[in-house]
Amino acid sequence: MGESRNDLLAWINDLSQLGVTKIEQCGTGIVQCVIMDSIYRDVALKKVKFNAKHEYEYIANFKVLQAVFDKHKIEQHIPIERLAKCKMQDNLEFIQWLKKYWDQYYPGGAYDALTRRAA
Repeated sequence: MGESRNDLLAWINDLSQLGVTKIEQCGTGIVQCVIMDSIYRDVALKKVKFNAKHEYEYIANFKVLQAVFDKHKIEQHIPIERLAKCKMQDNLEFIQWLKKYWDQYYPGGAYDALTRRAA
């Protein structure tokens, strides 16, 4: 069993400073891009639509995430169409996988999400 929703939300908000209140909000792709940036520091955050409100914008954000996966040869499939529907279970499973990945590859040290987004 993966981490609980509350544990994941606390981790997401501590790391990203995004104020996420529900796992379903991860369907925008924003959280995943910021998490990957915390590991590699090379995500094109300028391309991420932080004010995304529509599914086509969410899909564009997931394409940024896919580019990171491709660049770093991460073989995990990103179910973009399912995640962008903002359903809790699909997003919970992907965020649980992403947390395990982060636990394994996060380089340590401070990550200033707000400064990274402004850069």
